[in-house]
Amino acid sequence: MTLADYADVLRTINDTDPPFFEGDYKNDFGVAGYRAYYHVGNNWFWYSVSDTTAIVLPSKVVEAIEKGRVDRAGIFKENGFEATIRFENQSYMLNMGSKRPQFRTTHAR
Repeated sequence: MTLADYADVLRTINDTDPPFFEGDYKNDFGVAGYRAYYHVGNNWFWYSVSDTTAIVLPSKVVEAIEKGRVDRAGIFKENGFEATIRFENQSYMLNMGSKRPQFRTTHAR
C-alpha cells in the first residue's frame, strides 16, 4: 500500500456514506481531534485529524494527501499501512489494517 493507493480507496467512499464509526478524541496532551473508520473489502481504513471536532470527510483527507506535507508513510504492523500528513495546520494520521481498530476513549456521534 502506498499513499496514492490509500487516496484511491478513499475516493471510492462517497462523502455521504456513513463511516463504520466516527467520533471525537483527546490525546495524552489534551488536544481534541476527530476520527473515523471505514470497512472496505477485507480491510479497515481509519484516519484521525488533530485540532478539530468537526466531521472530516474522505474527500478532505484525499485533498490533504494531495496537497499536504508527508511526514511519514510506511508499513504498519507487518500487513498494514500508516502515514502522517500535515495540511492546513492540522495533522492527518492515516491507517489501514486487516483488523478493526480499537481505541481507548471514544465519543461516538
